[in-house]
Amino acid sequence: MMLHSLTAAAALLASLFAPAGPQQGAPPARFDPSSLPALDLSPGQGVVADVDGGYRPDPAVRRKLADIMGEAAGREGAAQEAEMRQIVLSGRAVAEYEKVAPQLGYSANDAIDGLAFYMLAQWGVANDHRPDITRAQAAGVRRQAANAFARVADQVDSDALRQEFGEMLMIQGAIMAGTHEAALRSGDSTALARYAEMARRGGRQIFQADPVDILLTDDGFRHR
Repeated sequence: MMLHSLTAAAALLASLFAPAGPQQGAPPARFDPSSLPALDLSPGQGVVADVDGGYRPDPAVRRKLADIMGEAAGREGAAQEAEMRQIVLSGRAVAEYEKVAPQLGYSANDAIDGLAFYMLAQWGVANDHRPDITRAQAAGVRRQAANAFARVADQVDSDALRQEFGEMLMIQGAIMAGTHEAALRSGDSTALARYAEMARRGGRQIFQADPVDILLTDDGFRHR
C-alpha cells in the first residue's frame, strides 16, 4: 500500500498547498504550509485553543488532493505519481489512519487530529521509535497541534480546505509510519536509517529542531 520510497512523501509538505487553478466542486487551496507556526515546546502549555478542525469530507476535494499530491510525487517519476494518485483516490492511506486513530484518541475527518498524527509519525520515524505511543502522549501532542492550528485557522476556513490539510497530513503520516513498519518487519536496517534521516530533515520544519533532540511525554513533545 505504501510508496516504495519516502522521498516523495518527505518533499510534499512544502509544495502541497501551492496555488492551483480552481477545480469544479473544490476551491483552490490557499494555505501556505511554511506559515504553520513551530510547536511551543515550553512547559505548561496544557490549555487547548478553542478551535474546530472538523470537516465534512467531499469526494471532489479528494480528487483535487490527488492532483496536488500526485504532481508532487511525480518529481520522483511517473510510476510514483501514479501510485500517489491511486493511494489518495482509493482512500487507503486515510483508512489506515482511521484504523489507528481510535487507539490514539483521535477522530476521523478532523484536521487537528491529522496534524497530531503526522507529527507523531514524523517524530517516530526520525527516532526509529518502536514502542506503542500511549493515549496520554497522543493527547499531549493533540493539545500542541490544536494550539498550532489555531494560529493558522483563518487560512483553512472551510470544510474543503480543512479536508485538504487534514487528509494530506494523514496520508503522509500513514506513508511514513507504514514504510517504517515494513522496514522493521523485514529487518532492513539500511532503509530504517535512510527513512530516519529523511524524517529528521522534514521534522525540522515543525519542531524547529532536530527531532532526535525532542522527547515525547504525556505533555506532548519537549526539548531534551
